[in-house]
Amino acid sequence: METIGQVYEKLPEVITVPAEMRDRHVKVTFQPLEEPPKPEPDLEALAAQFGLKLEEVADLHALKFMGCLPDFPPRAPQGEYEIQPELDLL
Repeated sequence: METIGQVYEKLPEVITVPAEMRDRHVKVTFQPLEEPPKPEPDLEALAAQFGLKLEEVADLHALKFMGCLPDFPPRAPQGEYEIQPELDLL
């Protein structure tokens, strides 16, 4: 297998295909090497979604994660289990 790879600092509009790869069955993959920066969330709007005021929130970092877990259904009773005595290994 013959592979040609090239990293571009800024990807051009047109990429030149090497002569030895033309008219062949090839796979072309584009993979960004860095992620674009994500904008900071509006904490005041997030707090308002949950009916809170920003000054009522003790941990602003945790506010970003509010509501990300679903509400789990109540768990059925697990039954009664006997308590085992500790093992005396010595």
